[in-house]
Amino acid sequence: MSEVLTTFWALSDPVRLEIVDRVASGSELTVTQLAAVLPMTRQAITRHVRTLEESGLLVGEREGREHRYRVNVAPLTHASGWLDSKRTAWDDALSRLAEYLEE
Repeated sequence: MSEVLTTFWALSDPVRLEIVDRVASGSELTVTQLAAVLPMTRQAITRHVRTLEESGLLVGEREGREHRYRVNVAPLTHASGWLDSKRTAWDDALSRLAEYLEE
């Protein structure tokens, strides 16, 4: 459960969500490349990227003087599975309620 909370917390910031979306739609991106398309400083982007890396959503590999970041899908898959289980539970509960109300 804590991995799911960490994932949702990391994605709760619109900037971090945008970073994950941009990195996911490309192959790998650097902070410099992100700074070219996001309206904020490299330092601010670096802080957000560090948070995403600590949460496990981004993986960085050093290439020369910079790090190239890619999305780690494992936390997203885990969070998606958790949401699916909650959706199934709610669907079942609502079906039982509908059956009860029809009686």
